[in-house]
Amino acid sequence: MLLLYLPMSSTYTLSDDCGLTASFTPFGATWLSAKFHDRELLLGHANVAAYATERSFLGCMVGRYANRIAGSRYVLDGQEVKLPPNEGPNLLHGGSPGYHLRDWTLLYADNRELRLKLHSPDGDQGFPGALDVELSYRITGPGEVRLSWTARCSKPCPVNLTNHSYFNLDGTEERIDAHRVRLEALRVLPVDWAGLPKGEPEPVNGTRFDLREWSPVLGPDGAGYDHCFIGSGAQVRSGDGRVQLDIGTSLPGLQYYTGRHLTGSRGRTGRNFPAFAGFAIEPQYWPDSPNHPGWPSAVVRPGEVQAHHILYRFSTPAA
Repeated sequence: MLLLYLPMSSTYTLSDDCGLTASFTPFGATWLSAKFHDRELLLGHANVAAYATERSFLGCMVGRYANRIAGSRYVLDGQEVKLPPNEGPNLLHGGSPGYHLRDWTLLYADNRELRLKLHSPDGDQGFPGALDVELSYRITGPGEVRLSWTARCSKPCPVNLTNHSYFNLDGTEERIDAHRVRLEALRVLPVDWAGLPKGEPEPVNGTRFDLREWSPVLGPDGAGYDHCFIGSGAQVRSGDGRVQLDIGTSLPGLQYYTGRHLTGSRGRTGRNFPAFAGFAIEPQYWPDSPNHPGWPSAVVRPGEVQAHHILYRFSTPAA
């Protein structure tokens, strides 16, 4: 029987001594706060307990499979695996209970690094195999937070972990219309109304998805994004131009989401966020990849180690 725990109140703060402080909690392996020269850049809730009831996945690690699996099923090695759906007929962020609702185990903490682990038993969320994850948040340079993890599984299983932090580089809980974005991606996955891929990756040339040069964060039409871009790097600047976030990763895709549905969640002030109050860039394997054998494979087999990282770098852009 899988046990869920009430959120721990413990928090751990890392610092680079150059203006960045970042706070975390083992509940959901959640990134709670990122202050850069006293500006809060991360959307968050008023206290750790709120992370157990709010549903926007602020700052947390999601899995066993981030994003969506169509029809809550896939076939691997000739065997069909059926999963309990949690978003209509589909599976979102690994199902229930998600890894964002688990108390991860503390391995080590000081003012530069936090290490956590999670054991997900065989059959958890309907997935085969016992999964063991070790994760580290670490200060690696001025303004830099490196998130890295390893995953091992006792049976063949797709494993797609990511962090679901939302950023507002203006340091507010208001809309991010004035932010600018640049994504190093030549292709994007087209999606249907349910957010599921409806074909192979398409070139961004000549479309609203061409974000290779500095562009409005919500796109030229202001409609926003919730799409997987085929690339490994992104840059975003605050509306006032005083803060830049660079993101790099070892993963093959960047799910770029501009927070259209944040309206049901409350921020630190106790007020509900408006739509488009923050953006999430979630490095990950492509959505529904277990049902697309030709796409980058997230499958971890016994004896293998899946290892990935995400690097977040905060800076003050040159004038």
